[in-house]
Amino acid sequence: MDGPMDHPDQLQAAMPVDLAQATRDFNALNRAHQSLWARTHRAGDAFRRSVQDWKDALRRVVEARDFHLTLQAEYPHRSAPLAQQGAIAGALVALDAVACWFAAQALGTGRDETLLWTVLFLAVLAGGEIALDHYSENNVRSWRFLVAGLVAFVTGLGVLRFIFLETVSTVGFTGALVGAALFTAATAGSLALGYRALRAAERFPAWQARRWARRAERDANAARNRMARLLRDRNRLVDAYIGRIRISLHEICSSDQLPVVEAALRAHLTGPEDVS
Repeated sequence: MDGPMDHPDQLQAAMPVDLAQATRDFNALNRAHQSLWARTHRAGDAFRRSVQDWKDALRRVVEARDFHLTLQAEYPHRSAPLAQQGAIAGALVALDAVACWFAAQALGTGRDETLLWTVLFLAVLAGGEIALDHYSENNVRSWRFLVAGLVAFVTGLGVLRFIFLETVSTVGFTGALVGAALFTAATAGSLALGYRALRAAERFPAWQARRWARRAERDANAARNRMARLLRDRNRLVDAYIGRIRISLHEICSSDQLPVVEAALRAHLTGPEDVS
């Protein structure tokens, strides 16, 4: 596609001198002049392409943002970052490791077996949180059955802790009961808090859409930075060319005419600009 510098004869319009001929004569004096002219021409083309790339990137940003907001509007109460809320829920489950260890010791006869039971208990609690979150939006009846099952499971863990504490400690029945009750309350509390954390988390499609929007914003910023860099390069080459040809222009036009001629030459070298 022809650029604004592909037809030097266009420079003659409304000029006090034959500027097209002046540039041809100047370029013919030295290969460096011709090279500078050509590189300035290519820099202008590259800048104009970068402007279009930046505009295209901005359109993708708007599209991605609209897509994310549309998905988010389906669940306005679920706006917290998914990864953050998942980490909170996971940390709350991890806090139950000690309590689950005590419960597992009532079943395990060795360290490895106890560790396996502990991991299994923690997996059930983590899976229960996720399942509660899932069924809260899809099936209320299943959610209620799951709540009942988790209550029974947490109670069972409390019974196991009580058995372990009464067996190995010297605090007696009451002390073992109180200790088991406290651990059970802590487990139930962390389970409830983890569930609430997941309930506030954005849905997976909204998370994907938000990531898409952020990636589009990063691409737009990169396109803008590239456009700014190419603009600096083009202006540097334009200034260099005009600075070199100015001596030749002094020979064919007066001092009063020189600013007009230079302005026309600069406008021709830079070409049309539209970064709005």
